[in-house]
Amino acid sequence: MFCVTKNDCISAIDDSLPDLLGTYTIVKWMEIVSAKNINQQLDDQQISVGGKISIEHSGMVKNGDKVKITSIIKSFHKRNVSFIIEANNQGKIIAKARHDRTIIPRKLISRLLK
Repeated sequence: MFCVTKNDCISAIDDSLPDLLGTYTIVKWMEIVSAKNINQQLDDQQISVGGKISIEHSGMVKNGDKVKITSIIKSFHKRNVSFIIEANNQGKIIAKARHDRTIIPRKLISRLLK
């Protein structure tokens, strides 16, 4: 669960826009929750990376409100993991998404960062 701040709102893009939760923030939290979900099941030599997310954002949330993100593993086949995700505010679904992540060796990331 996270509390919506001014930086999470579309007003951060332009002051003329209202203090309402931006889709980009929902996507960020959906990916974070999903990564934490699958990373619990990986060994210390593996990491998951996001590959695709498809979101339907259908509800408005004000600055100061709380949003709960629920991520459920739909399928886990070899290196590919798919999630179904919901974002809720005050018991109402405000967004739904499907998200895919891929499991890769941690050493691959280390090589890329050198």
